[in-house]
Formats: sequence, structure tokens, C-alpha cells
Amino acid sequence: MTTGQQTVPPRSTVTLHGVPESVALARRRVRELLGESHPACDDVTLLVSEVVTNSVVHSGSGGGGRVAMTVAVGPDAVLVEVSDAGSGHSAPHVRNEPEAESGRGMFLVDLLAARWGIREGDPQGLRTLWFEVAF
Repeated sequence: MTTGQQTVPPRSTVTLHGVPESVALARRRVRELLGESHPACDDVTLLVSEVVTNSVVHSGSGGGGRVAMTVAVGPDAVLVEVSDAGSGHSAPHVRNEPEAESGRGMFLVDLLAARWGIREGDPQGLRTLWFEVAF
């Protein structure tokens, strides 16, 4: 889309229920927006799956709350933001425990994303984990 002289990248926001079935919906939305042939499609889809799963399982949004996902496609990177109600526990962080049966989601984000971070203190009390996958 073009606005005057400025090109606006494709952007999509979806609000998901904090239930496990929403992870598949989030993956599907990413694939629809990017298209299967996009060079970052597989990495972004994998990371969305991990991050939305974390929101559903570990945040106050689980059990049917709300999780918001925004995907913005730029000329050389895809930016994803996933917002949830946060939790009383620590913020998402990288765990490198090879013997653990879970907890590898943020390890994958750290490995595949060009950069990532967490924003807290939203006026609505939301925590946003964002990541950028370059291509």
C-alpha cells in the first residue's frame, strides 16, 4: 500500500483466545500474510508457534484470556509482536538446558531472530515480546 510518497509494509493484527488451539491459528495467519515462498516464512512461523504457546501456557492470558499478535513485513525483515497479560513469574528468558523436556522456545527465538526484546508496563498491563527475523 502506498500513502503519498511512503510505502506502508503489510501488517496484520489478530486477537487470539488464550487457548492451545490459537497456536495453530497464529501459524496459519503468518503463512497467509507472508506466503509459503517468503524467505522468512518457516522461521517466523516456528517462532510465532513458540511465543504464542508461551503466552497461552505461561501468562495470565491462558485459560481463555486474550493474546494479541501483530506481524509487520518490511523490505528486509519481519517484525512480530505478541502481547499477553504477563505473569507473576519472571519475564520470558533464554534457557539452555539440553536435558529439559520443555523451555526451548526462547532459545529458538534467540537463535533465529536478528533481535528480540520484551516491553512491559503497558497502560493496560500487557507484556509484549517482540522479535525480528531478517531475510
